[in-house]
Order: sequence, then C-alpha cells, then structure tokens
Amino acid sequence: MNKTTSPGTSFFQMRLVQHLAFWGLSFYILARHFAYEQEIQRVDLIYTLLFHLSLWLAVYANLLVLIPRLLQRRRYGLYAISIAALLAAGTYLNILTFDSLADRLFPGYYFISYFKASEIAQYHIVYLAAATLLKLSKGWFEAQQQQKRIAQLEKEKAEAELRALKAQVDPHFLFNTLNNLYSFALDGSPQVPEAILRLADCMRYMLYDCNARQVALEKELEYIRNYIELQRLRLGESAQVEMAVEGSAGEVEVPPLLFIPFVENAFKHGLKGDGQAAFARIRFRVGSESIFFNIENDTAPPGARLPGTQGGIGLDNVKKRLNLLFPQRHELVVYEDGKVFSVTLKINKKWY
Repeated sequence: MNKTTSPGTSFFQMRLVQHLAFWGLSFYILARHFAYEQEIQRVDLIYTLLFHLSLWLAVYANLLVLIPRLLQRRRYGLYAISIAALLAAGTYLNILTFDSLADRLFPGYYFISYFKASEIAQYHIVYLAAATLLKLSKGWFEAQQQQKRIAQLEKEKAEAELRALKAQVDPHFLFNTLNNLYSFALDGSPQVPEAILRLADCMRYMLYDCNARQVALEKELEYIRNYIELQRLRLGESAQVEMAVEGSAGEVEVPPLLFIPFVENAFKHGLKGDGQAAFARIRFRVGSESIFFNIENDTAPPGARLPGTQGGIGLDNVKKRLNLLFPQRHELVVYEDGKVFSVTLKINKKWY
C-alpha cells in the first residue's frame, strides 16, 4: 500500500520543524544563561519555560497578526504603535507570571522576577526583531523564487511558441523546392544536380543548425543565398535579384530562419516566373549597434500575405516571432506604394 503526502502537509511539517528548532535553541541558550554558568537544574528549566510564555505570545502575535495585517500592508505607523503596545503587554505578562502565576503552578518552588521591566522589554525587543527579520527575509526569498518560477514558465511558453512558429516556416520551403525539382526533372534540366546540392545545404542548415536558439549570421546569409540560387533556376533570366551585405557579420548571431519569410514573400508575390521582367533587392547592413534588413520587390497584389501554411499565417507568424524575440528592441516597417512592396527590419544587436 502506497502512502502519499500532499504538498500542503509537507510544507506544514517543514514549518513546524523550523519553529521547533528555533524555540529549542532559544530554550537551551536562555537556560544556560539563567543557570549563571552552573549546571542546569530543574528550577532553571522551569524558569526558562515560564520566561518563554510572554515571548511566545509576543512573537506569534507579531508573526500572525501584526506583520501580515499592518507591516506588509505598509501601515507602518499603526504597526509601530502596535509593537510598542505588544512590548508593554509582554513585559507586564512576564512580571505577572513570576509574581503571581509561577508559585501556583509550581508550589514546590519559589519564583521571583529577577529582571527589571526595562531588561525584560529588551529580551522581547530582540525576539520581536529577530522574528520580524526572519519573516521578512523568508517572504522576500519566496517572492524571488516565485518570480523566478513565473519567469521560467514565461520563457518556456515563449520558447514553445517560437518552436511552433518556426516549425510553420520550415516545411514550406522544402515543399516548394521539391516541386521545383520535380519540374526540372520532368524537363530533363541539366541544372538538377546543382539544385540538389543547394537543397542539401539548405536542409543541412534547417535540420542541424536551426535547432539552436541562435545561429551565426553568416550561416543565415548563406542559407538565403542558396535559396535565391534555387529560385533563379526556376525563374531564369526574367528575374533580377540582388543581394548586398554591408559590414562584417563576424561573430554576430541571430535566431534561425528570421529573414527567409520576407525573401519568400518577394518570390511568391513579386517574382512569379511568368516571363515578365521583375526585380527584388535585398540589403543587409551590420552595424555596431544594430542589424538592418531591407527587401524590395514588385508590388504584391492587394491582400497578399507572407508565405506560411494554408490559411495565411505568414505576416502574423513573423510579427509574433519578432515580438517574442525582440520585445521593444526591433522596428518593422511594411510599405507599399502601388509599384514597390518594401519591408524594413531593424534589430538592436544588444537584444541578447
């Protein structure tokens, strides 16, 4: 028969052990203190127990009532007044315990309060301060842990969304290119071997490099070049495609497949391979503070969407990825004037 323990029970047990350990240590220290460096006698234990009665009352009144209802609600003035009243009550109760209650509880012993009221108040101040500090420290630590858990959950959620969004991009290029290769093969084109090699490079990048959170910008650029060359094979001389890179990619890294949806859009809506002259200009500029990307192509028809799955997830897909990856650290501008369709993306290089 298996026995399980609920998280609430385990938490209560841990709290109980912590409190027992604190008061056990307190009892031992005060018993040694009250014994005046002699062996601890029975009377010392009784005296220590009675002395703790007012301490328990003051500490738990502070922990269970004053801190949650006043201090944590920032009612500092009322909390200070309540602590002063609690100190007075604890001191009075301690004196009353030894002057009136102790002899009745333990008639075989004679007890008196050894300490002045000011000294008893000092004991209560120490315990109240320690309890308050421990309570606030524990609350701060638990709040930090909760924030970390929330941040981790948000990070995992964002990563899951990114994986889902990126997964919608990956198959699209593969299926389109395979269709192109099928057409080349039917026509007996001698360019099929070159196309297969370039497709293999693209697939290698997608399968092995794109699983990482970031990839080298140079690899992303090479992937785009391969993609463009594969599209050139399909479009022939009717397409004018230019790609220019300014600055050094160096050790710059970016999320994989970040720019390809914009390039696909140009070929889908601008460079159709219908024999008419068409153009697409792609520019990258890698600066010290930002990465600049711009692509221009013949005007896309009204309502055109960036490529994605059927149903049109293209532009929404890209915007969601950008918002997840670069919140408040990117600028995306889509412009159309009736002749040219343009997309400009600027990313702060300090995003990571």
